[in-house]
Amino acid sequence: MKHVAVFGLAVTVLVLTASAASAQPRITDAVLGQDRIDKADGYEIVKPTTEFSPDTPKIVCVFKVEHAGLGASFKGVWIAEDVGPVAPPNYKIMEKSITLPFMNSGSLVATKPNSGWPVGSYRLDIYMGDKLAKTVKFTVK
Repeated sequence: MKHVAVFGLAVTVLVLTASAASAQPRITDAVLGQDRIDKADGYEIVKPTTEFSPDTPKIVCVFKVEHAGLGASFKGVWIAEDVGPVAPPNYKIMEKSITLPFMNSGSLVATKPNSGWPVGSYRLDIYMGDKLAKTVKFTVK
């Protein structure tokens, strides 16, 4: 009987540990597009795509989160991975920190450089605090 009670306790501890791990804040989705719609309960991407033209006015990312809550801190780092001779590889274009205005979504925006987006490959690294949580790749053609 004692072994059954200990086994039951061990199973309970494992279940509670697994539940706590799944309740950790995380980004469940991140979508790029040309704009966003602000809704009462979060953001919605407009014209979703991962390919942009050099004259695209802005590139917007809407990301969905779980278990983060209002005011959670995120940071977006926009990187030009390979744009030929225009910039060195993995050049940081900009960095922006935000706090979530909604329980389940956030948005990051990069505006077109004065001379347009150089043709090449890019990525957006999204951090939760100091931890890289999601990378979204895109191209300019």
